[in-house]
Amino acid sequence: KSQPVAIHSTLYFMLTDPEGILSYDMVSGKWKQFIIPGPPDLSDHTLAACGERLMLVGLLTKNAATCVCIWELQKMTLLWKEVDRMPNIWCLEFYGKHIRMNCLGNKGCLILLSLRSRQMNRLITYNAVTREWTKVPGCTVPQGRKRLWIACGTAFHPSPTARA
Repeated sequence: KSQPVAIHSTLYFMLTDPEGILSYDMVSGKWKQFIIPGPPDLSDHTLAACGERLMLVGLLTKNAATCVCIWELQKMTLLWKEVDRMPNIWCLEFYGKHIRMNCLGNKGCLILLSLRSRQMNRLITYNAVTREWTKVPGCTVPQGRKRLWIACGTAFHPSPTARA
């Protein structure tokens, strides 16, 4: 499920039927609906914001290959343009697996994603300014061997990519 995102005084929501975006301007109190077809072969998508850019993050699945892609909404054409894709070597880790993606947070231009299958849970950040993908180290309980799976919610201060 996509969470709403705010850019200045406008909230944006994903629509599924028909596909598109619903916006609400909190200053004028006006709603607008935009019919925007999603990219083909897209699943588990969510909205994100980076400055004034409205972005779409989603899983692109074709045959048995799955990869995370980033699109930016082109304001003039109202079409999604692919701007980045997770490194291919990382996509191979998901080959043949049924992957689910959740966006755990979006602050500034940093997006935190959870990619899960029955066998794994991977946390990844994407910086939309530097176009850098980072794997967040797995969480193991101290003096334990069980890995914790983070289901939802996050804070961005300090940044999950910060070095100690």
